[in-house]
Amino acid sequence: MMRQAWLIIAHNEFGLLQRLISMLDADGSDFYVHIDRKVPQPPSPEVAKGRLFMLSEKVDVRWGSVSQIEAELLLLETARANGPYAHYHIISGTHLPLVGVEELTAFYDSHHDEEIVRMWADDPGDADFKLRRRHFPLGHFKYGSPLQRKLCQKTWSAVLRVQRMLGLRHNKDCRFYKTDNWLSLSEKACAYLVGHKKGILKKYRYSFCGDEYFAVSELMTQGEAFKIYDCKNLLHVEFMGDTPRTFRLQDYNELQKTGCLWARKFTGQ
Repeated sequence: MMRQAWLIIAHNEFGLLQRLISMLDADGSDFYVHIDRKVPQPPSPEVAKGRLFMLSEKVDVRWGSVSQIEAELLLLETARANGPYAHYHIISGTHLPLVGVEELTAFYDSHHDEEIVRMWADDPGDADFKLRRRHFPLGHFKYGSPLQRKLCQKTWSAVLRVQRMLGLRHNKDCRFYKTDNWLSLSEKACAYLVGHKKGILKKYRYSFCGDEYFAVSELMTQGEAFKIYDCKNLLHVEFMGDTPRTFRLQDYNELQKTGCLWARKFTGQ
């Protein structure tokens, strides 16, 4: 049986990160953990059965920017160097599985040659705004001092206003497909995305939340070369406006009744 690669993006909640790893720890599990470059004291999680790789190269991940795609591609590239794997699973450090690791891997093995995602409803307006407009600057959109955030947001808004006035768009001939950015990719899909890393980063450089689109959109450019499985019970997440609701550990047993494989986002506090 081929091994599973769990690719984890984390920046806080490190006690929960250890819980996540322990729940997935098995003889066939390899963990690749990316800790945000902004974290001054990275954690040292442990495994008992699997193998753990803490990425030494780190991305300064900024919400909404292409840096999120950079972190995912870095994880895929690093894991593939130690592959092949049955699947490459991109998850956050605030995920928790709602089923046991044996049941989870059995499910993935039953879809061994498929890309397992949760598709969102087609929304041309969302794709047009996030991917056909150029979004910058985003570095301090949610980070830095109040003055930095305010200046960044006002500049971003002004840049968008100019583009709307002049009718400026790019990626006009591209079709985009939105999914959760938490998905599972086959060896073939991983190889394709890693092999086209440079072009992907160029294409999505000025996107806004492009990590919600890039993986499946790029695979779909290849016609029927990749099998996309839209798994509706892949992930349970509840949005409060644009923000995911934060679950506590005491919600876990109730969340298991949803019939989903995963839930996010959790807090250990």
